[in-house]
Amino acid sequence: MGILRWLFIGSLLVLGGCRTHLSLRDNTLRTAGTLTDLNYQQVLDNLARFEVNSAAMPSIAVINAGTVTVADQKSINANGTYAPTLTAAQQLGSGLPILSLLLNPSGSRNLTENWSLLPVTDVDNLRRIRCAFQMVVLHGQEASQCIDCKELLERFYLGEQSDLKCVIPTGWYHTGCRDQVPPCACYTGHCGDLWVWVMPHDLDGLTTFTMTVVDLATGKPHAPTKSVVRTYKADGTLDNTQVTTTEIDEETLKQLRQEQGTQDRVRQYTAPPVVNPGLFFVPR
Repeated sequence: MGILRWLFIGSLLVLGGCRTHLSLRDNTLRTAGTLTDLNYQQVLDNLARFEVNSAAMPSIAVINAGTVTVADQKSINANGTYAPTLTAAQQLGSGLPILSLLLNPSGSRNLTENWSLLPVTDVDNLRRIRCAFQMVVLHGQEASQCIDCKELLERFYLGEQSDLKCVIPTGWYHTGCRDQVPPCACYTGHCGDLWVWVMPHDLDGLTTFTMTVVDLATGKPHAPTKSVVRTYKADGTLDNTQVTTTEIDEETLKQLRQEQGTQDRVRQYTAPPVVNPGLFFVPR
């Protein structure tokens, strides 16, 4: 019976390898499900920081890659012992047959999950993100006389969005101390003793603003442009000079404003990741 038991255990280890791909699938789905929560949490924690002091600087990191690895290892060692010199009395007394088989099964599973983060360090992007948080906290009011946040963000969305309320909504979160956070709040963030939270019926505001922050962190303004060549006569030093500049295509911009609906613009990314963006799988 002992030999049969070990054989049964060994069979389970062999068959257990068939579930490696199922574990990879389940853990990948769970890892991908954390992406939304991470973006929400970044926004709410920064929002609490700006509620404490609207002159703060945002701290944002873009998740641009991730890995999920599941590796199963299994082995079965068998050792046979043959002792024909044992008498029948010795076999019955020790419980060992003439031929004994010793099985030593072993198995292990290694699971690795990680995200790759790209901190936002570009000053222009940080300035736009800071303005976006200030406009949410101050309900559209200016926080500095040196920076016109409304004009700065309107230039970013030039030709795509004329109403900033569609990308920077206000009034979708609540503030207070920790004891005031309702149990039914779906997302929370805090800075020190100040907490912010979002109720289920206000989730659209959080989602819209989170997508705006990601857009400001990764994109560059891209109004329609055209190349212009101007020829200048020299004043005695040079015969002529040709200057090639890139200017906003006002005709195309005017056409975009007249068209109904939101047009997708071509994105320009400042620091493309070394690997392809997104979650990729590493099989066993």
